[in-house]
Amino acid sequence: MPKQKASFVSSRIPLYYQLENVLREKITSGSFTGGERLPTELELIEQYGVSRITVRQALQALSDEGLIERRQGRGTYVAERKSKKRKFTGVIHLTGSLDELIAMGMDTPVKVLEMNRVEADPHEAELLRLKVGTPIYRLKRLRINDNKPFGLIINYLPEEIGSRLTVADLSTGALLHTIESKLGYHLETADQEIKAELADPYVAQLLSVRVGTALLSIERTVYTDKNVPVEFVHTLYRSDLYGYSVKLVREKKGKLKK
Repeated sequence: MPKQKASFVSSRIPLYYQLENVLREKITSGSFTGGERLPTELELIEQYGVSRITVRQALQALSDEGLIERRQGRGTYVAERKSKKRKFTGVIHLTGSLDELIAMGMDTPVKVLEMNRVEADPHEAELLRLKVGTPIYRLKRLRINDNKPFGLIINYLPEEIGSRLTVADLSTGALLHTIESKLGYHLETADQEIKAELADPYVAQLLSVRVGTALLSIERTVYTDKNVPVEFVHTLYRSDLYGYSVKLVREKKGKLKK
């Protein structure tokens, strides 16, 4: 077998998935155009230094996704591009409001996986402004849309909040709404960080994706009107079912003083 490309090999991600992503990028970027014939299995083996089964797994995944067509006796071709509607239409718009987050939680159900009382580690303690080792509640929930899992939610709550919530409260999906309406907290602001994260075996199984799939990772700390943190949450979303849209505007230039 030819030597694998050094830039292609990763010890963390399966080779078939890496090849799948390389070919997908070539298709979506236009390097391979609609109707164009892809390299043969043998050519891909020689080009990337992988096994035949690796090539076939990658091509099968792209075929299942509708990006390529495998024609008997003729080879593999890039599928003609069509307008593709996202499977999940509940795209969150970054308007700077907590109301959209609360509304999204009320519209999509969740399945409670775990509800545990644990000790805050240094990171959690810092975000919730507690001492390390202070009891907090850790929740794991799976957000569902159209009977498909699209988000793993891990909530960390101060003990005075977590201890007052029931499994029924957590199953509604609208935890922020429950904290306000049932517990009487007035939520005012939130700090949020968005980045990409790869699915490990545990998360991949829960979200029904391959190990190494790129997920949308969101970490958020929510504060009351008195600037008291009431929740730290880490959510991992399937990027094929969930997204953010942002509207950017230019700042208005002030008039020059005479």
